[in-house]
Amino acid sequence: MSEQYAKCTIEGDKKTKWICGCFLTIDGYFKFCNAHDATLKKAIQLQIDELDMTLIVED
Repeated sequence: MSEQYAKCTIEGDKKTKWICGCFLTIDGYFKFCNAHDATLKKAIQLQIDELDMTLIVED
């Protein structure tokens, strides 16, 4: 996939491109390729738990 995006660095914005099938959608969501899907979803879920970004709701 040849999707490109700007990566903000100390030196300024740098054009980068994905080296696999993962990409960032125009509305800011990530789509992961088959090789990285399970690993990245697990990492995101762990961060959500660690940052306590959920709210308990009663039915």
